[in-house]
Amino acid sequence: MRVHTYKGGQGGAETREVEATARLADVVMIEADAKAYRVGDETELDAQLTVAELFGEQPGHVVVHKCHRIEVTVAYAGTEKVVQAHPATRVRQVRKEAVEAFGIPSADAADLVLRLPGTTTDLRLTDPVGSIVPAGSCAVALDLVHAGRSQG
Repeated sequence: MRVHTYKGGQGGAETREVEATARLADVVMIEADAKAYRVGDETELDAQLTVAELFGEQPGHVVVHKCHRIEVTVAYAGTEKVVQAHPATRVRQVRKEAVEAFGIPSADAADLVLRLPGTTTDLRLTDPVGSIVPAGSCAVALDLVHAGRSQG
């Protein structure tokens, strides 16, 4: 069984093949002041349960984070808005909430993507926002930009 683990500041998943009978605590390192969550779900996972008990036959997607809330400051067209998110919230949901916060019509938002400031790489919509937060922080700044358009 495959378990994908995301941690703050990591920016991507660490993937491991494990036995379905393995306890989450034996598969994922969870520091004393951190908690493990299923990606896309704010409920804390019981690390003493097996991978099969937690995820069934599906691959497991876990985010480990010290924060319960992330303050996401999103910049768009010279303006900033703050969106609150749980570390397990997918980037797709943060993007949706940012578009709503700026009042951008759906037609105009179709090609909007989130990026870390100063980068040209789109964030993966399926990743948890907790994975892009700098280690030791509960806040992150992002740019909401039109993909494929010059941002100069």
